Amino acid sequence: MFDVFALALPSLLAVGGIAAMIWAVVRLRRLRSAWRSGLTAHAVCLRSYATTRTRRNGMHRSSSTTLTHLYEFATPEGQTLRFEESGGPSSVVPGDTVPVRYPAGRPDRATAIPPGDTKTLVGTGVLLAFLTVFITACVGFGVFYLTVFSGLKDKAEDVIERSEDGVNAPARTPGTPSRPAPPSMPALPTGPPDDFPTGPPEGFPTDLPTGFPSGFPGGR
Repeated sequence: MFDVFALALPSLLAVGGIAAMIWAVVRLRRLRSAWRSGLTAHAVCLRSYATTRTRRNGMHRSSSTTLTHLYEFATPEGQTLRFEESGGPSSVVPGDTVPVRYPAGRPDRATAIPPGDTKTLVGTGVLLAFLTVFITACVGFGVFYLTVFSGLKDKAEDVIERSEDGVNAPARTPGTPSRPAPPSMPALPTGPPDDFPTGPPEGFPTDLPTGFPSGFPGGR
């Protein structure tokens, strides 16, 4: 279960990074297609708004503001379109008229960013470089986990199993040499010895006097 989670998280992050990279490349290609098409129209800025994103990294906090404009323009065929675009110049305010460019037959891909805008090109390049490093780190973590960490985990589990087998060792199978039994302790006596004398020894006088001796000299 832990292996699935440890590999699923970096995989999802890598997929998200690849999707963001594809989006950045597609957006840059659409901008270049609009710049090279040569079809232009005059668009009116209807409104603009700023979006601020705050990122926290421990005690540090950073914020970035993105400016978005809403434009409206009409094609030579009389079709009126509106589109929102981020990253435009901050000098454009509602009511201003700006030129927009779009590929032939695709007015829905119009852009008000001027051709060869340095800010857009540099921002896209930095984003692609960051995503490349991010995806490489995710893939590297997965490879490290499979080659190094997973091997160490298997060895640790093997050591634990061997220690458990040593504690709960099975009975000795026939044919395996047995260890010599430890020397047995001498048995302690449980009573008196069998040849312990129970009476007087042989030759011991048995006719002992039973009273005081007589014949003592009398007193003076």
